[in-house]
Amino acid sequence: MRIVRQDMKDGTMDDLDDMLAGLRDAPTTARFDGLEAAVMQGLDRRRERSVARRSLMLAGVMAIGIGWIGSSVPAQPAQAAPALIGMSDYAPSRLLER
Repeated sequence: MRIVRQDMKDGTMDDLDDMLAGLRDAPTTARFDGLEAAVMQGLDRRRERSVARRSLMLAGVMAIGIGWIGSSVPAQPAQAAPALIGMSDYAPSRLLER
């Protein structure tokens, strides 16, 4: 449908209202039946991809940050802590020393 003239003085806006009402009352085509579900599925897939992408970016930034901080902290040699309780001479670690 094509609107040829939109002149409010001649009363053609009433004609436009009638044409739009006729268009509203016209039956819909079968092509539009599954359109809403397809659009909503597409939006859900896009949202899931966006969340996954953000999660990967956050994990990457955290990994870089932890690696950078870990590399800037000076390393200290490992030392055994002194035993707080007396160890028996028959403990497995003592037996292996002999």
